[in-house]
Formats: sequence, structure tokens, C-alpha cells
Amino acid sequence: MPAPRLLVDIGNTRLKWAWCAQALPAAGAAAAEGPLPTPWQHAGAAAHGEPAVLLAQWGALRDAAAGARPQVWVSNVAGAEVAASLQAALDTVFGAGTGVTWVRSAPRFGGLVNGYRDPGQLGVDRWTGSIGARRYRPQGALLIVTAGTATTLDVVSAQDRFEGGLILPGMDLMLGALARNTAQLPALAAGDAGLSAPWADNTRDAIAAGCLAAQAGAVERTWRALAARGPARCLLSGGARHILANALSMPFEQHDNLVLLGLHVMAAQGGAGIMPE
Repeated sequence: MPAPRLLVDIGNTRLKWAWCAQALPAAGAAAAEGPLPTPWQHAGAAAHGEPAVLLAQWGALRDAAAGARPQVWVSNVAGAEVAASLQAALDTVFGAGTGVTWVRSAPRFGGLVNGYRDPGQLGVDRWTGSIGARRYRPQGALLIVTAGTATTLDVVSAQDRFEGGLILPGMDLMLGALARNTAQLPALAAGDAGLSAPWADNTRDAIAAGCLAAQAGAVERTWRALAARGPARCLLSGGARHILANALSMPFEQHDNLVLLGLHVMAAQGGAGIMPE
């Protein structure tokens, strides 16, 4: 019986993971329509600095799998200290020396070409998310929007080329910057944005509407430029996606975590563009 896979997406503020016991369908079997899949049986998350949460979550999965040691695949944008903490947690749960495949951005994966000026400088989360998106949406251009600590917009052309994108502060960063750098404006959280009116007659709602409009405006402006070139899809992911979704007027699909989906694809296909450590 094949070993399970533990997929880990280490973001700027949280670590997200998925536990997969089933194999990915063979190449070419991915449906271009229907909901984007979540091909894992268990998933969870923890803030950085909360190893006890991971130990409890993963320990239960280890016991249910009769002590099987998983194949571990990781996308990490948070640096070496967080990577070391992850390795320590894995060794505690699954045994010393648990092997990890640390994914890196590469010039290409399968038919997807990395068109970044320096492919190695592309954030690994953006590259891995694009791999997951392209696997299940193989036709037309893609606009991949990830609403997290930062909001990233990434473009994959109809010719299977990652063309680049935009990076802007996420909702919480925008709201926090206003609160920290002005004398009179209140502190708000992303959840306060809700479904805001186009403009507001009070300061709290004006802040929420302004930040949400900035996020949605960047997405819709990019979408118009991409859709003008031909058929295109917009995929929306990330922890703040539901807030942004309420403000978008163009069609889009949602997925919980395209980075984890990309890691699953890479692990199942043998992972060109990886770096074991």
C-alpha cells in the first residue's frame, strides 16, 4: 500500500496542510468542468508558533494510519526558522529524519513554462498554485487570485506560460496600515468589510469600502485586460477569498487552497522542479 502524503503550505502567517491517502488520477483524466477538487481526506491549519496544534493533528493521523510515515511535500515562503520548526514537528510525530521535499520554483513543470524574468525569484506559492490550477483548468487563460496576507494576481496564458502578475497588500494589511499611520482612523479587521456599499456616510464603513474596492478593482482591471485576449477563467483562493468574492462583478471559481492542490499534482507526477533537503 503506498505511503500517505502530507502536503504543507507555509504562508506568511499560517501553515496549512492536507493529508492524502488516494492517488491522483492519471494525466489527462482531470475534468475541465465541475468543481475544482480537494483530493485529500483531512486538512487543517495552525498559526506560526503553534507546534502543539500540529502535533495533536498529525499524531491522530499517524495513529489512524498504523504509524505509517508519510511522504511530505512543502511549499514555504516564511523562511528558514519556520522550516526548522516544521522539521522538528515532523520528527516528533513521525520519527527522526522524516524526509521532506521542499518545492522550489523552476523554469517549467510539465507543459507549464515559468515566464518570470528570473524563474527562481517567483514565489514558490504562486508557482505551485499555478500548477494546481492549470492541472484542472487546462484550457484558456487563467487569472489566479490568492487573497491572504498579501493578495496576489497571477496570469497563465492560453499557451501554458506563467506570465507574471501583481502583488498588493491583503485586506488586513491595508486596514492595519490606515490604523497605524493616521491619527484618527479606527482599527478594523478584514471581516468588517462585509458587503460594503460603493461609498459610505461614516468613517468605519468608508475605510472598509475603500480597501475592498482597491482589492476588487485590481482584480477586475486585470481580468478585463486578460479577457480581452480570449477565453479566460478566474480562480479565487486564500483565506480572505470570501470577503473579496462579495465585491467582484466578473465570473470566478473558488478553491480552498490551490497551493495544496499544486503540491498534490507535483507529488503524484514525480515533481520536476523540486529540491529535496
